[in-house]
Amino acid sequence: MQTVSTPTDDLPLKPDRTEPAAARDANACSLSQIGLAIGDSIQLQLQSDVEQPRCIVTLVGYLEGQSLIVTTPVVNGSMLLIREGQDFVVRLFSGKSAYAFAASAKRVTNTPYPHLHLTYPREVRGMIVRASPRGRTHIICHATAGNGSGHACVARDISLGGALIAAACRIGDVGDRLALNFRVRIADAEHLLTLNSTIRSVSASRAADDAKSAMLHGLAFDSIGSQETLVISTLLYQNMVRAQSEAA
Repeated sequence: MQTVSTPTDDLPLKPDRTEPAAARDANACSLSQIGLAIGDSIQLQLQSDVEQPRCIVTLVGYLEGQSLIVTTPVVNGSMLLIREGQDFVVRLFSGKSAYAFAASAKRVTNTPYPHLHLTYPREVRGMIVRASPRGRTHIICHATAGNGSGHACVARDISLGGALIAAACRIGDVGDRLALNFRVRIADAEHLLTLNSTIRSVSASRAADDAKSAMLHGLAFDSIGSQETLVISTLLYQNMVRAQSEAA
């Protein structure tokens, strides 16, 4: 399974790293300035000579200058064996910005539940991700209309702000509410996303030579959580890197 990149892969954790085209205004700030909230999703990756899985964990809490407390990473249903002193790259999103910093496991404990204390960063590198870039996709989804009816559909593109889905029939009208469910696999982890949205446009697509015509629905997402933001941003960045590679 190929591991995909995120915008924070290119954040300048070291002074000689360059800023990617996906973002602007790479700056240093303190963790307290980001405005993290308990329950936010954070991505951890062990620093190693070989590629390591990226694990999404939950922020339990933090004390400025002391430690950052997160749940123990889980891969394929099993908790990772973490040793004190192991180094991580920590990535997260807040608002329209992506952040990254280096940290190490300060304390590993299973009491009263499995969690880690990570060293508190002196500074965090952040950059503003360009507003709502759209990435072409082919994601099988299930849409639930406001009246409770369910419909199979395909997300043809997606962004942090919304998606364009194609269905065999009209799902609803402009202004109707819609819940969109789909699965995304990042590295070795599969994520089930449920995003509430509002239909902003409805149109019929022209039938291609090898496909049937479809009804296209433009969706605007309601406010989405940090984990959903992390997953969708990973997809967007992967698409951007692929497009740049094909254009080279």
